[in-house]
Amino acid sequence: MARERVHRVSAGAAWYVKVREVFVRDTVQSVVGELASNAMREGLHVEPEQHEEWRSSVGVLQKELRDRAGEIALLKETLAADDLEAYRHVLLEFDFRRRGLRMDCVLLGDGVIVVVEFKRTKLTVADREQVTNYAVNLVEFHEETRRLILDERVIVAPVLALTSEARVGVKAGCGFLGAPWDGVLARPVECDGANLHAALLFVLQQRRARGAIDCSRWLFARFAPSSSILDPAISLYGQHDVSAISDHAAPVELIERCTREVAGLARRSFNEETNRIIFVSGAPGAGKTLVGLKLAFDQDLRQETVFVTGNAPLVEVLGAALKGAYKRRTRQAAGVVAASGYAREQAARVIGMSTFKLVKAHAFLGERGRHLGTSDGRMVIFDEAQRTYRKGRLVLRKPLAADEARLILESMRGTHPNGAVVVALIGHNQAINSGEMGIEAWFKAAVECRWRFAISDETLALGEVMASGRWDSHPLRERLETGHLPHSMRYYRNGGLEQWADHVLGERAEAAARLAMELDERGDTVWITRSLTAARRWVRGRRVGQERAGIIASGQARRLAAEGLFVDLKPKIADWMLAPGGDVRSANMLETVQNQYQVQGLELDYTLVGWDGDLRRGPKGWSAWKMSGGGWQRDKELGIAKNGYRVLLTRARKGMVIFVPCGDASGEDATRPPDMYDAIADHLMRCGARALAED
Repeated sequence: MARERVHRVSAGAAWYVKVREVFVRDTVQSVVGELASNAMREGLHVEPEQHEEWRSSVGVLQKELRDRAGEIALLKETLAADDLEAYRHVLLEFDFRRRGLRMDCVLLGDGVIVVVEFKRTKLTVADREQVTNYAVNLVEFHEETRRLILDERVIVAPVLALTSEARVGVKAGCGFLGAPWDGVLARPVECDGANLHAALLFVLQQRRARGAIDCSRWLFARFAPSSSILDPAISLYGQHDVSAISDHAAPVELIERCTREVAGLARRSFNEETNRIIFVSGAPGAGKTLVGLKLAFDQDLRQETVFVTGNAPLVEVLGAALKGAYKRRTRQAAGVVAASGYAREQAARVIGMSTFKLVKAHAFLGERGRHLGTSDGRMVIFDEAQRTYRKGRLVLRKPLAADEARLILESMRGTHPNGAVVVALIGHNQAINSGEMGIEAWFKAAVECRWRFAISDETLALGEVMASGRWDSHPLRERLETGHLPHSMRYYRNGGLEQWADHVLGERAEAAARLAMELDERGDTVWITRSLTAARRWVRGRRVGQERAGIIASGQARRLAAEGLFVDLKPKIADWMLAPGGDVRSANMLETVQNQYQVQGLELDYTLVGWDGDLRRGPKGWSAWKMSGGGWQRDKELGIAKNGYRVLLTRARKGMVIFVPCGDASGEDATRPPDMYDAIADHLMRCGARALAED
């Protein structure tokens, strides 16, 4: 009965889980078949129109599993030996979801956990680091592994097994890593296929205790980061240099009050064992992300909290900045890292784990919404929460079984029956992808799952919220005092830029022109030019020191390619945002372009905004277009297109120049008619943009 129970619970954590005796009796074909079956069950129940896409994916998977048959045969033959009976359970393809890791094999034995990685050609330094990293991650993030090490004196052993015919014998060292990983063997045990038995026997000889490990408890264990990782991460958070979430001399007190109120309501939810959604809304740059990160690193809530965002580029940039901050601190310390007390030689590993709190939404959601990774915290902070998708939308190439917001609430309610919290950070006028449900998705999910929701009157008064229905007097609603952040936290001199962009896109040219005059008087002129050379010269003439500048354009601005700006070539956002001037990857070089999807939530000091025919002027105002084949086609998603340009027009803290091409006067290129670009430029100038001298 125990065996069957372990097998049933394994699908979410590993593709194959059996006791040693059963694994040894199973045929290689049946093991491979079970791996394939569980792999396909995670994602291959798709709608008919998706079958072709998945058929190619299945082919790759099946080839990979065929290649693994030799590894499975080797492991079966090895574990059949009587002197290895201490290895009680075999887990293949163990998915350590919260860290994005999948381990070839985990063996649970009496007093020992072994992580086995198979390699087919040769063993490299990177392979040794990989398997050691797996072992360390189990200690830092897997609560039951950490308990077993501390209370039961279990050890964790990384093992590298070469499956080619090369002979390397057994290479192993004695001793363990230093604190806090003193339960992990100091170096991986390396072996070839003929010596895997000897390697596993060597591991047993290193044991400090011989108590049995409960496989079901180990599989069900929650993600719970240790304080040894929490502390340096929090220290790094205080040192980060990502301007998009930094503290400016603006209405900081409102942000602090909002954070305190949300944190208090979260604690109340836990104490009362109540499920609750807390909404925090705000305009671009108002500080919603800062509120979320303050909550994620709150002294009392940090063990229970994960910060999830639909803005994947923000995670990449923030993660890189945190790591960069850590590296700078290691250079300042002699032998010991000041942020955490780690020895210098351990710093690289800490850097890789210090951003564990930051999760991309789709990685968080997991396979088809069935295993959402929510076991690691009772509070999920969902940044850009308006960007959730409807049922059936492909996420990680798999259709959602229900609306994304509902899947999140259902999973958290099932995992944390004693109270859970979702903090939904809602961006105002920031829907830039088609298929996003907006705040309505969370209201529907709250009603269907019977979660209470706290929201301010100001948030309820927003146009997109009012459009979803009347929620102010709903019986599940609670009033939040400081749930809306109306003021931009962007560079204090440039706070009117968002309002100017709203006037431009909202057909209010006169209001935009009046505001532009006020910006002029403050020295914050919005410039426009028809010359890319002049635009670059303007930016380069203003950026100094470590200020950031870059070229940004709509993801549909594909005819800017004629000007040498390629929006489909997406440079790595972390390098683009953080690499210093002189580095060809840097935004400061003004060579590569990022689009609205990449820069939403990020900022630069100076921006060069390229404007193409995807959002153009006509007799009735704005219209949206997309390139299809060799020409422009009308696009129905005008609101999405406007919001995309709203993002582009609000990324600058200190100055912006808009580049509108002249087009092709020869008429040879029908996709770039001069009158199309002239109409755009004329409207921007009527809205108060000032022409830049081009001599």
